[in-house]
Order: sequence, then structure tokens, then C-alpha cells
Amino acid sequence: MRNFESEYRIWLNKHITRSTGERLRRIKERHGFGEKLLIEHAWWPVVKSLDDLHPEYEFVDTFGNYYFMDLAYIRLPRPTCLESDSFSSHARDADRGSFSRGLERQNEIALADWNILRFSIDKLKEDPYSCQNHIRRMLEIWYGEDSSSVQKLTIYQREILRLANRLSSPITIEMVSNSLGKSKRVARVQLHQMAQLNYIEPASGDQRVRSYRLKR
Repeated sequence: MRNFESEYRIWLNKHITRSTGERLRRIKERHGFGEKLLIEHAWWPVVKSLDDLHPEYEFVDTFGNYYFMDLAYIRLPRPTCLESDSFSSHARDADRGSFSRGLERQNEIALADWNILRFSIDKLKEDPYSCQNHIRRMLEIWYGEDSSSVQKLTIYQREILRLANRLSSPITIEMVSNSLGKSKRVARVQLHQMAQLNYIEPASGDQRVRSYRLKR
């Protein structure tokens, strides 16, 4: 079983290494208890992976204003902003100006075609199962995972579906082979079966299909 603490440290160090400027400072100084609590109590028990999750993600609105999200889940068809909110810090910093700026920030993120989920630290500590349920529903409603029809797929086919959802370009047999850690023959068989089930369709090739895309 993958250990959360070790995976978390590897993930965080990876983003520290790849970051510069204000984002690097914020990861080192601002990414703390609340953000880790969200990942450990809500995200990890459901997803068991930190792939596509980015701490202190920089967002620029249409007017050139810079904002940072606690966590960003970057995945098609739409990315998701995840926030961990402390009541005490919001109450301490509350004034009409900061309240208006907070609403404006959320509106700009939503208008940029992002999903948004916000969790209170109290809820994460006292009722983590409710928070996990929100993550499960997010994956089902926004990303098509864990629905009854998807659960009927094989583990390989579910992984192919996740791969196709994450990428904007068609998936190839070689990409699926690498993702599954299986031969191209196995990848080809799984892709053919998913095409028959109407989850994907050929994106290129006539006699011999070379790539597939999600069937909308």
C-alpha cells in the first residue's frame, strides 16, 4: 500500500524544485496545515494519487490580476480549484474590502471555466468522510469516474478512460501500453473492446486504427 506521508513529501519537493518566484515562496511559507489536511483527509483516501494536483497554483484573470489557489487539479474537460478555509483566519482578516476581493477572486476563477470546491478546516477534521464524498462526487460528475457504468469496466479500461480524460489529444496504442505497463497487443485489445462499448472512437487510421479519442 502506498504511504501517504512519503508520497506527499515526494510530491511537494517536486513542485518546490519546479517552482520559482512568488509561487515558490508561497509553497514554502503558505502551503501548510490546512492544505495538507485537505489532501490527507479528503483527497488521498479517495484518489490514492497526487498526479495532476498542484499546490499554490498561479492564476491570472482577464485584467492581469494574480491569484494563487490552495490546490489545482489540472485535468480535462475542466480544471478544478480546491480550497481549504480556516474560519479563524477569515474572521480575523474580514473587512468589506477583503470580503469583496474574495468574491471577485472566486468569480474570476469560475468565469475562466474552472470548477471550484471549498472545504473548511473544521469539516476536514471533524467529518472527513463527508469531504471524501464530495471528492467522489466531483470525480463522478465532473470527470466521469466511478459511475455505475464505469465500475463495470476492467481495471485496464478504467485506466485508459482516465488517460483519455486527462489528455486533449487522441491516445495511441503506444501511450496506452506505457500507461498500463502492458504489451501493445494487450493495449490494442483493450482499446478495441472500449470502442465496441462506445466509450472511445477511432481518431486516425482507416484499415488499422492508430489512435482513439473519447466518444462524446
